[in-house]
Amino acid sequence: MAQWPPPPDLESINEIVATVDVEGYLAEGAPGDEYEIEAEEIHEAISTWSIEELTADRLEPVLADIWQGAFEYNDAQLAERKPKLRALAEEIAKFFGPEAKPQVRGA
Repeated sequence: MAQWPPPPDLESINEIVATVDVEGYLAEGAPGDEYEIEAEEIHEAISTWSIEELTADRLEPVLADIWQGAFEYNDAQLAERKPKLRALAEEIAKFFGPEAKPQVRGA
């Protein structure tokens, strides 16, 4: 029997990051791979976490660190993105964390 939820995979992380579109770049017409580097860093950071560790509260500071490093934001700029980073953390937790439920693509 397959593990549920499945461990985070890079393709899914890419998709989640693009869907949340923290910076709004994709909504403005940026290429679909706009957040590829950030998605890779997220995947690398959480790939060894247990299901129980994949919670929004634990993910949020990791995402903030990745965003601050990638975009060189100061504290005020990062604070402006906090709601979207929280949404990203919640989406990742929804798919891979302890409360994950089977998802159907396109539903």
